[in-house]
Order: sequence, then C-alpha cells, then structure tokens
Amino acid sequence: MTNKPFLIAICGCKNSGKTTLITQIIPKFCNKGYKVATIKHDGHDFQGDEAGTDTYKHKKAGAFGTAIFSNNRFMIIKEEKSVDETFFIKMFPEADIIFLEGFKSSNYPKLEIVRKGNSNRPVCNEKNLIGILSDLNAIDGNYNLIDLNNIDLITEKILDYMNKYGY
Repeated sequence: MTNKPFLIAICGCKNSGKTTLITQIIPKFCNKGYKVATIKHDGHDFQGDEAGTDTYKHKKAGAFGTAIFSNNRFMIIKEEKSVDETFFIKMFPEADIIFLEGFKSSNYPKLEIVRKGNSNRPVCNEKNLIGILSDLNAIDGNYNLIDLNNIDLITEKILDYMNKYGY
C-alpha cells in the first residue's frame, strides 16, 4: 500500500448495524494480511470506563485524565475539548486500513447502511459515497446498491476501491 492508512467510514442511522457490519468485515481484512484499526464516533457523551474500576474511581474523584496499561494494551480516558478523528488516526500509523464508524457528514470514502425498519434512504454526505449497503430491493436515487448481507462482496468492493486509488 502506498498511502497508508486507508480510511473508510461505515455510516448510517442509529441502530442500523454499523458495529455488527464492522465486526464482520474486520476478520476478512485480517485474513488477507491487513493490519486493521477502528475509530468510532459517538454523537453523545459516553461512559468509557466501568463503575467500580480503579480508573473510574480516579475520574470520579476529579482527575481530568487517567490511563491504565499492561504489557500488551492501554486505555486512556481524558477530558479534552474539540477532539476529532484526526487525533486518533495518528494513534494508528502502522494500520493498513482504519474503519471509521459513523462520520456520515465527512468527506471520507464511505459506505452507508440503509436497512429495513431503520431507514429507507441515505442520510450521509454523498461526497465519496462508494455505495449503499442495504437489505432493501431498491432505494430512490442513483446509488451503487450492495447486498448488506453479502460480507464477501462488501469486502471485495472496499478492496476494489482501495486498489483503484492506489492503496
């Protein structure tokens, strides 16, 4: 890959299945030898630590940040204003591909999930929209419609896009 890492957003309405899809795609890329990372955007404040843990207690006591690490992993929780995905992209320089969960308004290459009972049309910024992943037979508009349940085809479409643009 020449331009590393490749960034692609998996977006859609809330509860459309973004996390499920990403967890199905990751092993496909890992099995092909890619080093994969993920970055998730949450539009709301979230609880990044579990009640009762030491780091939770440290934050609850007033620490603006806390970190925990072992020989093989670490986690940092820090209060910081105006953080965006570019901060976290720098955390994974060794990645071949980074799946961005969310980012429907971004200009990143993206696939949007449009699922029965959840949404019936795309809501994302269509700049760099690779395709719509759906279990619907048709969607109004001129979109590259891809079967949401065909993980191999979705993986192939992403790889085709990466190859087309020199990744």
